[in-house]
Amino acid sequence: MSFPDIFNMATPDLLFIIAAVLNAVGFAGTFIPGLPGPPLSFVGLVLCCFAAPNPVIIVLTVIMFLFVVAVTVLDFVVPGWLTNKVGGCKKAVWGATLGLFVGLFYAPIGLIAGPFVGAFLGEYTNTKKWKDSLKVAAYTLLSVVVGTVFKLVTCIAILLMCGGNAIWYYFIK
Repeated sequence: MSFPDIFNMATPDLLFIIAAVLNAVGFAGTFIPGLPGPPLSFVGLVLCCFAAPNPVIIVLTVIMFLFVVAVTVLDFVVPGWLTNKVGGCKKAVWGATLGLFVGLFYAPIGLIAGPFVGAFLGEYTNTKKWKDSLKVAAYTLLSVVVGTVFKLVTCIAILLMCGGNAIWYYFIK
């Protein structure tokens, strides 16, 4: 297919392609800080609904909207809450976020070590107590890992729904 042929594509085909791109970016967003993974994947799911509407995908999309909102809110609230709960400071939260960003360049080990080291250093610069800093870093890492798993599972579910809707549209309908 040459470039001008893209303008002759059927609307559902184009919507499914855009949805696939949004799902891919959404997967990347589960690991890249600042990139909203599940919301981007959800926009792809909505496009799948417009591409090939059927009652099942519409109901699943409404249900998935609630999951995406919950995962997104928890992703912002839980790390700070848990860090504060174990006595951590704002520097530990910022250190974990910066550590996650730097850890991207040293994946996959950096994705684990980055938030841990960042939270530890952030807390240590504030308290000068290594045991407390270690505790805060461990809990901060736990919240980052759990949040990433929830975002990843949400994006996988959305991808499966988009794929199922495409299979229904092209092969079953």
